[in-house]
Order: sequence, then structure tokens, then C-alpha cells
Amino acid sequence: MIRNALPCLVVLACGPKQPQGSWIERDSDMHATPHETHTGITGAPAGVRVDVSKLDAATIDQLDDASAAAALAQLGDKKPAARVALRAARLAHHRGDDAEARALIARAASAADESEVHGELTALGAALATAPVDVNVVAVLLPLSGRYASLGTELKAAIELATVGGKAKWVFLDTKGEPDGAVAAVESAAKRGAVAILGPVGTREAVAAARVAAMHQIPIGLLAPADGADPSAGVFRLVSSPGDEARAVVHLAQEDHFPTIAVFAPRDDVGQEAAEAFAAEAKKVADVRVTAVGSYDPTGGNLEPDVKRFLNLIPATNPRLAEHMARNRKNGLKTFSPDVPFTLLYIPDRYDRAAIVAAFLPYYGVELRQRENIDANKLQRKHGGHIPQVVQLVGGAGWHHPSLPTRGGAAVQGALILDFYAGDAGGDLAAGFSAAFQRKTGRTPSGAAAEAHDAANMVAKARMVAAAAKDPRSAMRTALASAKLDDGVCGPAAMQPDGEVARTPLVLEVEGDTLIAAP
Repeated sequence: MIRNALPCLVVLACGPKQPQGSWIERDSDMHATPHETHTGITGAPAGVRVDVSKLDAATIDQLDDASAAAALAQLGDKKPAARVALRAARLAHHRGDDAEARALIARAASAADESEVHGELTALGAALATAPVDVNVVAVLLPLSGRYASLGTELKAAIELATVGGKAKWVFLDTKGEPDGAVAAVESAAKRGAVAILGPVGTREAVAAARVAAMHQIPIGLLAPADGADPSAGVFRLVSSPGDEARAVVHLAQEDHFPTIAVFAPRDDVGQEAAEAFAAEAKKVADVRVTAVGSYDPTGGNLEPDVKRFLNLIPATNPRLAEHMARNRKNGLKTFSPDVPFTLLYIPDRYDRAAIVAAFLPYYGVELRQRENIDANKLQRKHGGHIPQVVQLVGGAGWHHPSLPTRGGAAVQGALILDFYAGDAGGDLAAGFSAAFQRKTGRTPSGAAAEAHDAANMVAKARMVAAAAKDPRSAMRTALASAKLDDGVCGPAAMQPDGEVARTPLVLEVEGDTLIAAP
């Protein structure tokens, strides 16, 4: 039986991630940060001059920030100062600096041509009006319609079961599972005065929503399972990612003394993210080395060619195999003992495909670790006089399904599964949540639902801290930056300096037809 790997895993999600780009989208010539507030209007840049005598409506609409500021400095209140101020206000609003945009509208009020653009100034002023912050309102962005509606409905039920937060009022807003829907939902949250935002769940939605939330200076806790956050902009990630899982596997290998490790991943976004994080983390960890990396097509019906490539079972590139097949033309591949350069193999896929991949391994002579005591003599006889490398199979959250033992059969016996939510095997709190969720929905909660539930509790606790502050959104951002759960349905969790939550994954083992907590 493998030793308990949990003590080392507590640090795995704290490891540095790949640097992320800014969540804030700006024009290349605009440099205002999302938290910059202005007490006045930006002055004219030194050396910039505009021939104000030639300014007409069409020309003004082509001015950039520097030209508009220079023109205003020269015009004072003379015509067309109001129209120039309107242009400058629109530019400021576009880059997310609404404080300066409002100041420019106020400046236009005393200009000689104010009456000519009064309607446009009023309309822009209305668009810039900020709703008072309601410290009780937390907007929750979920796909409640469209193709991901079932996921949104599940997460909504999990969030409604959050038990902390006092007067927290969850306002659920539909993103329709699309970036445009997420942007519209953030705008709605701003108009409702939300003190914070929880969600959305899709990666593209999350990027779009985070940019707009940062412009409105509303802190946002993303439920999208992808690396990336920006605490300085109020953008946090409250759920685990495929990269977190992959990094956990590397640390498990180190703790349990598997010196050579490999990853065989599906050729999709999740598989690529996991494989890249796996390889990157291994380079930072002592006594662990990646000795094989492979991938397979998750959409095709035939995995065999990719499995053969991964195990180097191609006679043209493997002279020992070619020689063996020349002597055993009928059953060459079935009787060949492959050279396996790894002691641990990580397959970051869902349970049904993973079971198929795992079944190919013993079929092609790979010996999988299934019990503590291995009969070396038996293995030696089976493999023509030499003892083969025995491999520990490891899967992630996608493997955590009750049908895995049946689907995978003997190939998955003894396999380890790392998951941040272990269901009833995760302790009393997890079991209680599972029971409450089943009463509410009639179904067992997924890991995504469990993480969303814990995320809601983290946001609700932060809201309680921020409620009495003079600037509740700023206080909320500060509270989220140090948020933690001493216990959650997915175990303890704590926000890291990079704005991403870290938690300790649980290790399960396939034993018979059940998944048990690894000792």
C-alpha cells in the first residue's frame, strides 16, 4: 500500500504559476490603471499643440487623449470646449477611467457650446452614474440558460446551500455560457451595486467578466478552472485547475519516491494544460524526472495507435521489438516485454476514456502496481527472465466516478486518484453537504458543485468583514486576498499571494469495486 502523501501536498497549489497577462484590456496608448482615481482632469502633455481654429465636429471625433487635453487647455471655456470635453470623456470611459470621464463632463458645463452637445453629455453622464454599493448583494454569474444550463443549475443549488455570511444576498445573473453574456451580467451587477461577484465558470466568460469587473472596481471570485488571477485588480480564482491537479501528482511522486514519472494526456485544452503544468513542476522538484510525455486523440474511436507510439511499440523505431516480432510473427506484440522508462504514469482524463487507456497497458505488457507484495519470480518468468518496471497509475478528479472499477477492471485496481472533493469519503462536512445537495436536487454533487459551495462560503465570510467599511468594495478586495476556510467540503483552503486558492487534495485508491481513502 502506498504511504500517505497528504503532508507534502499541502504546498502544491502554492507553487508559482505561469505568469499571466493583465486582466485589464487597454488601448496601447492608454496607461491608467483600474484602481487609479483622479481628483481633477489630466493636464495637457508637454509640447502637444492643436490648431483650435480648425476644430469642427468631425475633426474633434478623431482626437486622441493627448490632443483633446491640449485643445481643452488652449480653449478654456471657449467654443468648442464642450464638444472636445465630450470626446475626452468618451475616451476616458473607454479605457475604464470613469472618474476622469465624470470630471470632464462637469468641466463641459461652463463651456460656451454646452447647449449644442447637452443631450450627449447628459446621456454619457447617465451611463457613468454609479449605483450605491449594497454590502449585502453578491452577484453570482452562472450559465442558467443555453448549452451549459445544467452546470449552472447545479452550481446555483450548491451556492444556495452556503451556510455562512449572515445577510449575504445572492443575486443570480445568467451569462448564457457566453463572453458577451458574462459582460452584460457584470454590467447588471454594477447597476445593482453588488459588493462583489462570484463566477463565471467558463474560461472565456471569466476573462471577459474579469476585465469589466476590474474596470468597475468590483472584486470578482472566478469559478473557472484555469490558472490565472490578479489580486491588484481584484481578480481571484476560487476553484482548482487542471494545472493544480498535475502539480499535485508531481508532489505525490516525490513524497512516495517515484523517481521517474510520465504523463499520457488527451489532446484537448484540459489535457494540454495538465501535461504542461506536470512537466514544468517536475523541473522544480528534487528527485523527480519526467521520462515520457505522450498524448492521444480523445475524439477518435481508436486509441491503439497513440498507445503504441507512447510505449515505443513501433518496430521501425524499436530494434528490439522488430527482432522479437521477426521471431514471433503471430503474437509478437502480445508477448513482447516493453522497456518502460517510468515508475508512475499520470492520465489526466475522465473516467470512461481513462479506463480504456488503462486497459491497453497490461495488454501490451506493462505491469501495473496493484498490490503491495509483488511476486518477483512470477514476473521474471512472465517477462522472459527479466523483472520489468512496475508502474503506479494515477488519475485526477475525472477518474472519481463509481463506475471506474467496473469499466477499468483489473487494470485500475490499485490506481490512485487525486481529487479536491472526495464526497462521503472526505469527512463529516463533505458527507453533510452531499446529503443536503441530494435532498435539494435529487442527485449527487459533482466536484465542481462542491468547490463552488466552498467558494461561496469564502466570499460570504469576506463580505462580513467588508460590510462595515467606508469603502466596502476595497475592503472586500482586501478580505478576499487573505480569505481562508479552516474547513470546507473540499477541505481547508487559503488564498495565496497570486490570488489563487490553494487546498490539499485527497488521495483515493481503487480497491475492489470501491474508491477508498488512501492510508
